[in-house]
Amino acid sequence: MKHGIIGHNKSVFTVLAVLSLLLISCSPTKHLGKNQYLLRKNHVKIKSNGEIANRPELKDNMERSIVQRPNSYTLGIPTKILLYNLKYKKNEKLTTEELTKSKTIERPVIYDSSTIPQSSLNIRSYIYNQGYFSAKVKDTVRFENKKAYVTYEVDAGGNFLVNKEIIKTTDSTVQQIINADATNATIKMGMEYANTLLPIERGRITSLLRDHGYYNFNQDNIIFQLDTADKMAMIDVEDQFENVIKFVQRQKIRRKPELDVIAQITADDVDSTFKRYHIGKVIVYPDNPNAKEYRDTGVFITKKYGDYTFKYKEYYVNASVLLNHIFISPGKYFMQSDYDRTISKLNELGIFQYIRISFDVDSTNDSLLNCTIILNKTLKHDFNCNFDATNGSTYAVGSALTVSYIDKNLFKGANFFRMSASGGIELPFVPNVGKTFFDHFVVLTKYYNLNASIDFPKFLSPIGAGNFANSNMPHTIFTIGNNLMDRVSYFSLSNTNFSFTYNWHETTTKTWDVSPAFVNIIRLPYQSDSFKTRIDTVPFLKDSYRQTFIEGENIAFTYSDQDKKLGKNYSYLHLGFEEAGALLGGLDKIGTALNSLYQIQYAQYLKLDVEGKHFFTFKKSTVAMRFAGGIGLPYGQSSALPYIKQYFVGGPYSLRGWRVRSLGPGRYFDSAAQNNVNYIDQTGDIKLEFNTEYRFKMAQFFSGLIKMNGAVFLDAGNIWSSKKESNYTGAEFAFNKLGQDIAADIGAGARFDILSFITLRFDVAFPIKKPYVLTNYGWVIKDVDFNNPTWRANNIVFNFAIGYPF
Repeated sequence: MKHGIIGHNKSVFTVLAVLSLLLISCSPTKHLGKNQYLLRKNHVKIKSNGEIANRPELKDNMERSIVQRPNSYTLGIPTKILLYNLKYKKNEKLTTEELTKSKTIERPVIYDSSTIPQSSLNIRSYIYNQGYFSAKVKDTVRFENKKAYVTYEVDAGGNFLVNKEIIKTTDSTVQQIINADATNATIKMGMEYANTLLPIERGRITSLLRDHGYYNFNQDNIIFQLDTADKMAMIDVEDQFENVIKFVQRQKIRRKPELDVIAQITADDVDSTFKRYHIGKVIVYPDNPNAKEYRDTGVFITKKYGDYTFKYKEYYVNASVLLNHIFISPGKYFMQSDYDRTISKLNELGIFQYIRISFDVDSTNDSLLNCTIILNKTLKHDFNCNFDATNGSTYAVGSALTVSYIDKNLFKGANFFRMSASGGIELPFVPNVGKTFFDHFVVLTKYYNLNASIDFPKFLSPIGAGNFANSNMPHTIFTIGNNLMDRVSYFSLSNTNFSFTYNWHETTTKTWDVSPAFVNIIRLPYQSDSFKTRIDTVPFLKDSYRQTFIEGENIAFTYSDQDKKLGKNYSYLHLGFEEAGALLGGLDKIGTALNSLYQIQYAQYLKLDVEGKHFFTFKKSTVAMRFAGGIGLPYGQSSALPYIKQYFVGGPYSLRGWRVRSLGPGRYFDSAAQNNVNYIDQTGDIKLEFNTEYRFKMAQFFSGLIKMNGAVFLDAGNIWSSKKESNYTGAEFAFNKLGQDIAADIGAGARFDILSFITLRFDVAFPIKKPYVLTNYGWVIKDVDFNNPTWRANNIVFNFAIGYPF
């Protein structure tokens, strides 16, 4: 045994020695001249007279404005320079364009002192635009081991606080409109001034006026000026009490000076710029055949709907559907927001390839704008056939074939109809089964799905749609299908489902899904004898896998500001509530006469789910965090949630140090689930899960067509049953056992973004806390032993998946 360890160590030392020699021979400074230095790092230091609230953002943006930037490093190693130096003579002949296309090598960046003044000026200009008008920049360079380290010391001085915003215009109506909306102003008293506030405020005022009929008004009609006189330094000779108040206020803001922001509303042509327009005629061409050209020629089918005129080449879509998605109304003032909503809602229908809206001044009344809406239809039918191959921690190969048909305009109502059929298989790799390589793959699970749905772009209900504005009118979605899962050697489960759902966007960040009714009919056409024996010993499992009728309602709310924040430091929140069995429970109590006609075994439960995510984004990395939790409370006829409604953890999208559905519930330990691919799924009524990842850029290949990113992560959580079970030791949830019950793993991974279309993810993880280990609260960090093949086999889990885990 010792001999094996010594041999292993010799191999490690040999590898390290070879790597060391390789790094030395390909040193990034190897080919530099006598007075040349490799630019190793740029560093920005900031100081100011007062507190800087957004220091990290300022520093990051100032570093971006530096002209000469160092080479990229991966985990502190200049990989691309080393690869460049391996074939130095050949690579020296490459042009800058050829190097840029390569993405795998980089020419060493040689320090150039001539770029320093411009970089200092860029930093000075940037921080000036943030309101630090007296900022100074000092640069220093340190040379060490043929490398240059450049530091930019930024003395920001002090910035200004906004005293007030003053609107000046010669038009009294414009003045009144802007004053009435003052509470929504971007620039407010007491906030720190930055030049970046001005374009935001300019856009707000422009949108406000264009929403009040000023069609010809644009952002160029707003000019900003700053009055930097320190208003709080002014002394009122007559009112000494007021002077005391100003003194106290200055102390609170640490003596920061103030300024007034003056917005001057100008007009190129007063008669045009300050003219308010009403909407005149609205003419809609629903099926213009040419997206690039439009001519009002030929024979049209003309239909009048109130003040709207529709002209068809053929009657492609019902005009009433389009009217519900057009917000430009004759007789109203022109509103930019109506134009934007019309474009957005017509696009949502999914039946148009091209949408163009234009306005022209009426020839008989120069206060009217006539509107023309030109729509170019897209293909009505679509057929798709997809084949997916995946790998997960419970199986070596998984495949799925999906065939779907889509009708985007069913019944000429922009109703989206979809029908799909799919089938898949999961094949675990079992080394001790079979003789050849392919014999080691055995069938774990087979599944078959047939589903259909129809999405109506309107609110279908006997109670009407009076509570909804047209701009956020719910879609009504009906779905029906049947899914069959064949868990080979154990059971087959059939789920026939039906639901109808209302979906609508309250705002650009808030979405609601409400299902007044859904139905699931769960049947088990086959159960093996061993499976029956196993679940008969545990009431929780028996109730989970029983044939069940589920009828209930659910509601879900989703918040996401990813688009609003342009993918920077954004958040996501999903809340869901579901109830089942209350209606059937009431019917069941009508009388024994009804019960004597049939016996309904139905599920009764309440279920609450929550998922929150936040992403901290930096220049070359992201910190991603997720919390997911859920609780299901069975009652009445149910002692556990139905199998399809239960929670599980483990696998490539959960706790990656465990195989999917092999962990928990609680402290319960099933050795078969850990050491055998054919096991009964471990599920529960309660779930807590936390994941965090540090994601970073690594390299690009084939001119950026493939981008490689890395990640290190931590996962923690578990599942529990809601009730104590005698043969399910430690499975129930208890607050005083929560510290013991939480499982945790750590790991690392690589992600390959291919053509910005699909992401292949490879993760490897291992447990650092096992809830079923009852010593040291389950922490097993001291047992980690990468040199031990038995430990590696029992603990390291590899995951291959499509897309990010969250």
